[in-house]
Amino acid sequence: MLTKELSAFELDHHFEALLMLGIQDHPVTQNQLAELLQVDKSRVVSIIAYLEQKKLIKIEKNPADRREHYVHLSSDAVSSIPYIERSVEKINELAEFGIEDEKLATFFEVSEMIQQNLLKQAI
Repeated sequence: MLTKELSAFELDHHFEALLMLGIQDHPVTQNQLAELLQVDKSRVVSIIAYLEQKKLIKIEKNPADRREHYVHLSSDAVSSIPYIERSVEKINELAEFGIEDEKLATFFEVSEMIQQNLLKQAI
């Protein structure tokens, strides 16, 4: 639904990576982005390649450590963040319509517990 809502971006996925980069107040390395998105580092490499191809991010070598790369939003991506955020809010409102706050809170609590259980197994 989000891809359809944001079809003008000609982007099939990875909106979450753009949003995550948009809220950072300091340079983010590829490894840090993997941790923020809770995905494997190899997955982040493909996400970065895709977004770089779409000219939504820029990669910059850390001058202090040339092995480390910073990921920055392009100016086009920065200006798109508010639109993406509004679209996510709209979809969340549609998804949550008619569901009591207490039931939503329980759903999110259980979802978090499931995620923590799975993270424990991955270690």
